[in-house]
Amino acid sequence: MEPTLARHGYRLKDMSEQFDAKAVEIRAMFSNQLEPKRTAEIRERMLAAGLPI
Repeated sequence: MEPTLARHGYRLKDMSEQFDAKAVEIRAMFSNQLEPKRTAEIRERMLAAGLPI
């Protein structure tokens, strides 16, 4: 998923700032290693912003 977002112009640093999450959390989310509650929070923010996830 991370390469797809990068193609659309979303870098890890940009996503961490925009969605109020640490870069480590976003990486963990992409590799399915982040706790489910935090994953849901970040995912909701991404979907609300219109990210192609």
